[in-house]
Amino acid sequence: MTTISDIRAIINAKDGTTEGDAVELSDDSIEIAIDNADTYVSDLAGRSGASAEIIALAKTNHAAYLAYQTYADRIVEELPGSFDQAGVFQPIANPIAKQVMEKLRGLKATSDETIQIICTMPPMGEQGETPEPADSEEYPDEFKISNLILEW
Repeated sequence: MTTISDIRAIINAKDGTTEGDAVELSDDSIEIAIDNADTYVSDLAGRSGASAEIIALAKTNHAAYLAYQTYADRIVEELPGSFDQAGVFQPIANPIAKQVMEKLRGLKATSDETIQIICTMPPMGEQGETPEPADSEEYPDEFKISNLILEW
């Protein structure tokens, strides 16, 4: 199961335990991201034959994306700058916001990739199985699957 520490490590969000470090993202926000990712990916996995390892990876990747999205909302919404003497706001370039958005796109791509793997795996029991031809006695012989296969 994905932990808050796992997500903090992936997105490099400080937890405030080191002196002088501020908490960049609350544990509650990360826990909500983990719960939402678990619900979403578990539902997808219920219709898939993906391995438990891929499902766990998808949950972690999606939780990291959701948590970082919460962090990015806060960072991007804080427009850096100052007011001049006339009271006019003078924005300054924000390279941090650009970096945050680039990382968010990368986390989204990673999340989408593992979710896509789950979505493309056929349900359990359907992998590698060749079903027996289904013939109905009421079909004419020339339309029966077993006869078509023999003729082919």
